[in-house]
Amino acid sequence: MAKKSILETQKGICFWCGKVGYTHLHHILYGKNHKIADREGLTCYLCYECHEGTNGVHGKNGAALGFTLKEMAQEAWEQKYKEKYPYRNHADQAAREAWMRMVGENYLIKE
Repeated sequence: MAKKSILETQKGICFWCGKVGYTHLHHILYGKNHKIADREGLTCYLCYECHEGTNGVHGKNGAALGFTLKEMAQEAWEQKYKEKYPYRNHADQAAREAWMRMVGENYLIKE
């Protein structure tokens, strides 16, 4: 059972396009990180087109959307981490380091 999403998403409303109707629960991190997505609430509801359609995250043209959702998920996760972190002046660095230990990839590439 997946933890409640940390994103503002609601069953029956597509997180990306806003279409109302049947939605699929999308694990923003998948493959080896699928369990992390469940545990950390890194999920969102997507309509069929945004999930599995040609331009959907699992469609042939969906890589950009998939990456954007990963960026949004990482940003939300790091923000939640920082809110709980006791040493505010080190919160940004600590959140990024914790994300990297957990996921192993930074989707918020800021040089």
